[in-house]
Amino acid sequence: MNKAECKLFDKGCAAPLCPMDDTAHNSGIWYADEEICKVKAFQTLDWIKKQKAIIRVKASEDKYFTVEMLEAIKQVRKGLEGISPDQPLEQAKQAERKWIIEKEGGRVIANQNSESPQVTRAKRSDLVAVGESSHRAKGGQK
Repeated sequence: MNKAECKLFDKGCAAPLCPMDDTAHNSGIWYADEEICKVKAFQTLDWIKKQKAIIRVKASEDKYFTVEMLEAIKQVRKGLEGISPDQPLEQAKQAERKWIIEKEGGRVIANQNSESPQVTRAKRSDLVAVGESSHRAKGGQK
């Protein structure tokens, strides 16, 4: 496909990642302060939805994302950051591969203290120690 075939191309579309441009998928980068494709037919693409979500969580605008990175994201959360552009191209490719491997694993759970939390109450003696504070299984599994 060719980006020039897009009906918004002549209207000044400035989206650096275009679904109609195959080269953008391989080498294009996108910063959170840049435009996103507005063609209605492409709004269901997973990576375009993630671009919108990244803008909503106010991700850092000085780090970039590629289509491959966007596709690797399982869930967009506050604090999500792309890759710093202040590195040589080969280092950037390595950083991108490392970033994708980390994100493909899904949500990262923070390290928890090895001691079990205790629940206590001053006036009731029938309370017992609780080892888990949630009814869900560890690691986000149901």
